[in-house]
Order: sequence, then structure tokens, then C-alpha cells
Amino acid sequence: MQATFGFGFAILAAPLFLVVMESTGAIPVLAVLNLAVSAFVCAQTWRRAPVRLLGLLCAASVAGFPIGLALFRGADVSALKLAAGLVIMVFALLLLGRERGYILASRRAVDASRLCAPIALLAGALSGVMGAALAMPGPIAMLYLSAARLPKDQSRALSLAFFSFVYAAVCLLHAWDGGLSRERLWLSAQLMIAVLAGALAGQRLARHIPEARFRQLVLVILFIAGLYAVVSV
Repeated sequence: MQATFGFGFAILAAPLFLVVMESTGAIPVLAVLNLAVSAFVCAQTWRRAPVRLLGLLCAASVAGFPIGLALFRGADVSALKLAAGLVIMVFALLLLGRERGYILASRRAVDASRLCAPIALLAGALSGVMGAALAMPGPIAMLYLSAARLPKDQSRALSLAFFSFVYAAVCLLHAWDGGLSRERLWLSAQLMIAVLAGALAGQRLARHIPEARFRQLVLVILFIAGLYAVVSV
């Protein structure tokens, strides 16, 4: 999913990892795995990302990291499960509202250089908060990119490049904070082969999905993820 659509790994994996591991340690493990899959695919797509918009999102996310780390430190595993479930459901409902016309948005692709900088900065900062707290910067960033209606290739390249930056920073934050123990790094390494195999398959699949189908599949994936997250809580 991450390789095909530019997002999706953390949205589906976060509730599952929190349920299975029953520990907030699931978040640092997710950050490592997300960094691997995002960087793996981003290496071949980053040139299509709008440079100015990527810079705005990355710079703003830095401001959100300390807040997200503080929230992570103060939360238990139940709170993280609930937060993940609620965020995904709200994200799915907002996107549905936009697609149905309840939330007004442009119906045509736009030039990334003309997007509103303050909104991009806000989206980047909130993504930074969610990245550090839940290893899930995707919902806010993807809602912003979907509302902006960037072309599929730009949206996918931009999201992957941005997530690579966020997850690299989050890994460093959790390593500094003591959250990336030797055991968690070993668990991440064991899961890496399966994650990268899925990324390779998704990368090939992305070439065969047209623009209209891309937006429809994004919405379906979000609803499935949201329902799963709520049930898991």
C-alpha cells in the first residue's frame, strides 16, 4: 500500500502492532519499518516531488516533533490505540465529505507552487506531531494533498519523500529517548524482508492504476483502515 499509493503502511499497521505487542514500543518499531519502505520507494520517485512544497512540509514538521514526543511519553498503549483509531476514522470521513461535495475543493489538478504556504506549514507541523506520537504522519499530509488535488505522480512522490524525512527524524528522536532498544531493532530487522517485498510488489502495481481509480482506491483503503482501527480498540 505504501509503495502503491504513497501512504498506508502506518495507518493499517499501527492498530495491529499496538494490539499484538501491547506496548508503546510498537511506535518506534513502526517508525523503523516505515522509514525502510518509504526510503526504498522514494529512491526512485523523489524527483517528481514539488521541491518548494516538500521543503515547507519538512521544515514545519520539525516544529511538531517535540510536541509529539511529549504526547508519546505521557500516553499508555490504550490511549495510543484510541488515538490511532479516531484519527483514521476522522481522516476517512473528511475525505469522503470532500469527494461527495460536502467539503468544497478544487476539482482539477493544481500547480504545487501556487498552494497556500500557511496551510502547508500547518499540515507539516501536525504531521510532525502525529509522526512522533503515533508513527503516523500520513493522515494529515494525505488529507492536505488530496484536498489540493495534486496529480497522482506528484502526490505519491511528495508523500514518500516527506514521510522518509519524518520517519528518519522520528527514529532518531526515539533512539535518543531510549525507545529503540536492541530487542526492538532486532524485531524490526526480522520484519524488514516482508516489508520490502511488499514495497517492491506495490511499486510495480502503481504503474497500472489510472488517476481516477487511484482516488477511489485511496478512499476505500481509508475506510477499511478506519473500521479496523476502531474495532481493534
